[in-house]
Amino acid sequence: MRISYEQIEFWVLANPEFSAFAMFVVAFSESFIILGTFWPSILLLLLAITLNEADVELLTNSLDAGVGSFLGDFLSFYLGSFFGPKLKQKKFLQNRKDQIKKGEVFFHRYGWGGIIIGRLTPAIRPFIPFIAGLAKMPSKTFIISSICACFIWGLTLAILIIGIDNILMLFK
Repeated sequence: MRISYEQIEFWVLANPEFSAFAMFVVAFSESFIILGTFWPSILLLLLAITLNEADVELLTNSLDAGVGSFLGDFLSFYLGSFFGPKLKQKKFLQNRKDQIKKGEVFFHRYGWGGIIIGRLTPAIRPFIPFIAGLAKMPSKTFIISSICACFIWGLTLAILIIGIDNILMLFK
């Protein structure tokens, strides 16, 4: 069974008491390595705009998105830490060892800055925490930088929603 964005939107608008949960789940899904690979980032923005239009608190939207994203990042990081060494031995990653090496060098060079840049780059967002775990980034460094990155990202989401809302007001 395939669920469309319209079905999610209709359900959330019909059940506004679950809007915080929906925002959390969508943010988690687009950040988690397994789901985020197939889950487009635009769905989170569309849901946030829809909830804003339905008068759901903007701060609530941003916080729920930030917490969901952090949990997705956190689990992806630990999957990379735990399964990364084993996965490096698989043929799929053996064929891509140059890219993996570049990722490891990137995190050794830029550390926490790489996490922040990765969080703000939609196409690579779900992969960054996994690669950071694979590159053996210290847990403390990852957690602190991920919290900062998710805060910046949540603030950016709120600014986007305000900007889009102001543009939509011009057409009303």
